[in-house]
This record gives sequence, structure tokens and C-alpha cells, in this order.
Amino acid sequence: MTELTRHRTDAPLETWIIRYGDVDVGTIAQQDWDPNPERSGVWKWSCGFYPLHRDQCFRGEAPDFETARATFDAAWKVFLPKRTEAEFEASRRQKQWTANKYALWDAGYRNRLGRGPIQCACGAMFNPGVHEETMAHIEHITGRPPGT
Repeated sequence: MTELTRHRTDAPLETWIIRYGDVDVGTIAQQDWDPNPERSGVWKWSCGFYPLHRDQCFRGEAPDFETARATFDAAWKVFLPKRTEAEFEASRRQKQWTANKYALWDAGYRNRLGRGPIQCACGAMFNPGVHEETMAHIEHITGRPPGT
């Protein structure tokens, strides 16, 4: 069974990304922007992932990291059994699509996206709005393997 892992980001405040395999499934982050001084230092957590509707996800607040982590874990035990492999795959595909979009932007195609087919460096025409077509040509255009 896949285990949850977490890693700290380089955000100014302590922020942890939680992953289930290769899918980001939540965060736990310290907040200090609340105008109410009694709530400064509160920890916010979320359990869920795109493209799920926010009604299918969980979120909350806790006074400290350990409480936020325990509450996230409890929510995860309710959340995971309701998920399908198709939902996880949709999240992977969305993450790959976004990475490809930015790779195409970096390669100078920013103004061409959304305007029909573009020509690959290999000479073939492809539609960047079709995931499979983009995956077949992304390495030709960017010089990087898909997903890097």
C-alpha cells in the first residue's frame, strides 16, 4: 500500500506538502496573516487534490503542527477509501499538462497556445491542447524529457 510522505517547502512560513505516491494530496501550513491576534500562528491543513470538487475535500485549522497533522491523518482515513484510481490518474495528467504548458512557454510558444496546431521541431504539426499529442513532441521542442 502506498504511504503518505511529506516534505517541507521553501515558503517563508513552515509549509508541508503531503503526497500519496506521486500525487500531492494535501498541505499543512503555518499562518501568520490573520488580522485577529488571537489567531496568529494558527496552522491550516487541507486534504484533497485537483480535479476534485472542493466539496469532496477536507480542510481545517489547528493551534499547532502536531494537532494539524493528527487531524489531517483522521481526514485522510475518511477521504482515501472514497477515491478511485481514475481520480488519481486525472490529477497526474493535470500536473503533466501544466508542466508541459510551462515548458512550451519557456520554449517560446506562449503566444501560440490555444490558437490551434503548432509545428514541432521534428516538423510534425500537433495540437498542444491534446495531452497525448503534446507528450509525443514535448521533448523535441524543449530538449527535455516529459515531466522534467
